[in-house]
Amino acid sequence: MISGRSLTVAARISEPRQTSEPRPLGSVRLWSRAALLILAAVSCASANDLRLVEALKRRDHKAVTALLAQHADVNAAQPDGATALFWATYLDDRESAELLLAAGAKVEVADEYGETPLTLAAGNGDAPLVAKLLKAGANPSAARWDGETALMIAASAGSVDTVKQLIAAGADVNLAESRKGQTALMWAAAEGHPDVVQYLIDHKAEVNAASKSGFTALVFAAIKDDPKSVQKLLAAGADPNFALPDGAKVLLIAAVHKSPHAAAALADGGADPNIADKGGNTPLHTAARAGDVDLIKKLIEKGANPNARTAKVAPGGRGGGGFRFITGEQTPLMLAAKANKIEAMRALIAGGADPKLKAQDGSTFLMSAVGSGHIEAVQYAYELDPDVKAVSSTGATVMHSSVTGSMQNSTQPEICKVIQFLADKGAALDERDARGRTPIDVADTLPIDKAVELLTELIIKSGATPKKPSRR
Repeated sequence: MISGRSLTVAARISEPRQTSEPRPLGSVRLWSRAALLILAAVSCASANDLRLVEALKRRDHKAVTALLAQHADVNAAQPDGATALFWATYLDDRESAELLLAAGAKVEVADEYGETPLTLAAGNGDAPLVAKLLKAGANPSAARWDGETALMIAASAGSVDTVKQLIAAGADVNLAESRKGQTALMWAAAEGHPDVVQYLIDHKAEVNAASKSGFTALVFAAIKDDPKSVQKLLAAGADPNFALPDGAKVLLIAAVHKSPHAAAALADGGADPNIADKGGNTPLHTAARAGDVDLIKKLIEKGANPNARTAKVAPGGRGGGGFRFITGEQTPLMLAAKANKIEAMRALIAGGADPKLKAQDGSTFLMSAVGSGHIEAVQYAYELDPDVKAVSSTGATVMHSSVTGSMQNSTQPEICKVIQFLADKGAALDERDARGRTPIDVADTLPIDKAVELLTELIIKSGATPKKPSRR
């Protein structure tokens, strides 16, 4: 048994796509039906001489040659329909395949999944063998049970020569498989094969054809981070501002999938750098959070607003990049600061980002940097936004920020450095927020006992007593 194996393009926006990689003949799925196959083997033993099949499995070329000399049945099939020629093409054994064809092996046969010698050779990108199979009468439009054609499989394998052979023999360039509605062009783009993409375009592939989920070849190329395919598709008429049915545009998709080269190609190709999703996130927000300096510079060069804000959020909602408990109206600079992306912060400042802007709840750039739990980010932000006395609308101070969420990407010693730095600059140590919590209260709920000890020590050194001593 041979059949395609499915995978999901690794990202939340992308849709599942079939690959050209076959399952091994005689795989676990087949042999799990042991009882049925034992009966089948017994019933077929007298009718089928499977010695050639077994020799091919073992890659025993001497045995294959000897069996053919003895006129062994070249078309004897396993219970699933696979013949010796299947095994030869699956194993990319061109020499044996040619011997089998010369001995009269049938090319127009399929196993129970619709796999044929041609689809298997196409998956291996073996253009010479594909040519021989076509010459022997193989159907250039051969397809698996779900409509995955030999052309799609060859496109996915990246073999231009194989694609040429199939198209020359009459394969339909724009045929879509039945499960996802994907075409050969989409398969080539999804696997990052720009030469195949160009050849298919040159042979009238529809660049704006969409799958059942609304994905085009351009979307697949963006997810793959294949700038050459992006450029070729745009040159052929693909829309740089194409949007999925849910409204997500291709440039934002590239940014979300951490595809900086494809994103840059899209920006150069006319994509709107200020597009935003429902949460107000622009490609620049995504690039800032990821710390992608090159993409930040490219987007700003193309006109991205360095002070774009995420959407406002209702109490308890999601904001600042779609994360719960994070305020709305965050700028790319704030997200870069929170993520401790110092070079990204520098690039944003150089591109016109305003460090004095505040988020929806009044929190500042400095507070965002403090929330990273990294002293370098805090020191850089302090140079541009030195207000250590700032208080958000929820009553949070910079000291509250120092012990809120920092442990995700920091360490206790680093957090203590941030606390000491803020204390040295005159930050309030023991204020209550709108919920009545002091920084010690917040730290008490987290595995940062050293921070609790430092805060307590600093408060006592200032001549005061903690308003709410640690409960540890």
